[in-house]
Amino acid sequence: MYTSSAAPNKRSLGAAYGLSQVATSVQYAVGPATADWLFAFSLTHNVLGGDFAYIVLVGVACVALGVSTQLPRNTWAHRKE
Repeated sequence: MYTSSAAPNKRSLGAAYGLSQVATSVQYAVGPATADWLFAFSLTHNVLGGDFAYIVLVGVACVALGVSTQLPRNTWAHRKE
């Protein structure tokens, strides 16, 4: 819903959806590998007894929650071309 509202006109709607899909795909590829590396790092170096990965991931979730509160409650109407 936010993606379709963010496109400046109907002709650029496909590009907006494509960019959204690329960002999502990168997150799906990088996210698990990063979490795995972070967990292995915290176990190998005994950072917080191996729980450092969980602290970082909870922190990331809190930041994401804070950022999501900045989104508008109602999307703006799509402009007609």
